[in-house]
Amino acid sequence: MTEDKVKSHFDAIADSYKDEIAGHIRDHLINKWWGIVKDCFKPDSMVIDIGCGDGTNVKFLKDKGINIIGVDFSDKLIKRGKERYSELKDLLYQGDALNLNFSDNTFDIAVMIGVLHHIHSRDEQVAAIQEAFRVVKDNGVVVIRECNLINPVFRVFWNYIFPLTAKIDRFGGENWISAKKLSEIFSGTVEKKDYFTFIPNFSPHFLLPIAMKIEEFLEKTFFKKLSAHYVVILRKGKGL
Repeated sequence: MTEDKVKSHFDAIADSYKDEIAGHIRDHLINKWWGIVKDCFKPDSMVIDIGCGDGTNVKFLKDKGINIIGVDFSDKLIKRGKERYSELKDLLYQGDALNLNFSDNTFDIAVMIGVLHHIHSRDEQVAAIQEAFRVVKDNGVVVIRECNLINPVFRVFWNYIFPLTAKIDRFGGENWISAKKLSEIFSGTVEKKDYFTFIPNFSPHFLLPIAMKIEEFLEKTFFKKLSAHYVVILRKGKGL
């Protein structure tokens, strides 16, 4: 089964998971993402990070004062996260994005960062988002970040170069879903769609300041839609 393959893959790379993307790139990505979505988060928001990996992004949001827990399919990643971040030992849980062990209307916000492309069926991708809606309260939001393959350069990078240089996506073809497709599927709930970052994962730290200036310029132009990542924010209405 595909889900067993995904779980066994991430269990196998749990110890090296955090090192697959350089720290300065990971920090840049999460800070760019935060700049786009931070207005969704209130001081009393209850948040679930679905597909949280080793909890790195959970720690980022907790440090922002957010009430958050994380869930991931890989129990070994959860174990590694608790070892790495002792303050998260009671906030990380093993769980399935398609069958979350939480009651309806529990959270204000559900976050899914780089999760959907690991779900190999379009129907199951939609089901995972609907499951996120289930545990989110009415008028809450589901915040999705994924890779953007509109740009043919990034399409080549995500499909061929990155899988050869990082173990994280080396277990099989990814089922990429575009911002356009998400917007079509959930057309009545899309509150915000944005694109960000042109900096490749392999960019060395010493070049980051220059790369950020180039990126800042590109993000002010038509080329913004060709960025490497996108964010879609879906608002839950009554009846969803």
